[in-house]
Amino acid sequence: MLTKQQIEAIKPKEKLFKISDGDMLYIFTSPTGKKVWKVLYTLDGKKGTITIGEYPLISIKEARLKRDEIKIMLASGISPGQKKKEEKQKQLEGMSFIELIESYRDVVAPTHKGHIQEVASLNLFIRLFPKLMQKPVSQVDQLDMIEFRNERLKMVKAATVKRDLGLLGGVFKYARQELRIITGSPLTDISKPSESDHRDRRISQNEIDQILKAFSYHPTFQPVNKKQQTAWAFLFAIETAMRASEIVSMKWANITDDYVLLPDTKNGTSRKVPLSMKAKELLELMKGIHEETVCTLTSANTLSSYFWQVVTEKLKIEDLNFHDTRHEATTRLSQKLPVQDLAKVTGHKDLKTLMKYYNPTATELANKINGVG
Repeated sequence: MLTKQQIEAIKPKEKLFKISDGDMLYIFTSPTGKKVWKVLYTLDGKKGTITIGEYPLISIKEARLKRDEIKIMLASGISPGQKKKEEKQKQLEGMSFIELIESYRDVVAPTHKGHIQEVASLNLFIRLFPKLMQKPVSQVDQLDMIEFRNERLKMVKAATVKRDLGLLGGVFKYARQELRIITGSPLTDISKPSESDHRDRRISQNEIDQILKAFSYHPTFQPVNKKQQTAWAFLFAIETAMRASEIVSMKWANITDDYVLLPDTKNGTSRKVPLSMKAKELLELMKGIHEETVCTLTSANTLSSYFWQVVTEKLKIEDLNFHDTRHEATTRLSQKLPVQDLAKVTGHKDLKTLMKYYNPTATELANKINGVG
């Protein structure tokens, strides 16, 4: 049997090694010096290992007591490994909805491209629905999800609720496929809210002029501060149909004479965005501000926040957000490009989605028919 002094004196080696304490109990030492108690046993001719814990968090006395418990199980023909799995499964089955959401938030969400928004939404659900969060996952049912949907519809638009339900669908899939604590999803047969007609908000030249003036910016000088860069990004977005996140993440290394390379876009693929003469002129204004990135404003959320503060709060322009520049740019570019080329510029994978961003006015269509402009 090992003494405390003997364990303390164990030095790490190049490879993991073990020293016996006697009667199935071993202490393993890793190359980093970490010491872990393990029990090596044989039951019905099959070898198994149970990890007890790290030394000195688990003392010699505690490790031996745990080993003795395992010996009793073995004498009764019980597999310690199977029992541990069963205990863990039983613990999981008693998991509350908040524990499930926190587990998904911490384990699964970070692997997703839009994890920042996912985490924010999940934290919001926890704050808004405390009673629902305390229910065991196994007891969350369709009525709970109907109530969740209806309450959210009182707070936000249908499109947002639809995304919320999609996010919860991922949470229940995790519970079903990975944790194995439910057999079906409480979202089954729950109807999603119908989305309103897609946005057809266009941006007038008068509004553009107002916005530039409010930001104290004119596209003939370099936008040094972040608010001026918001105004610059607004103009650049109208020229290129690029998203706010794509603009603030631009790097000089990815810009050529004719296009901007976006290595990693929202849909998970790269995209090359061709540059108009006006877009090239705007890029020229940014040279010298930062060696690596085009903008020093590198947060899409900050950009959108600055835009909202000026456009909505200060100018009182109704129903206009930064993403509407993508609608405006797509519609303008459609006057110059066939639909297949337009999709290459915007990055849309299907015509249905692309058409949501194509919002010509009746006058513009009439002018096209009559060859005007």
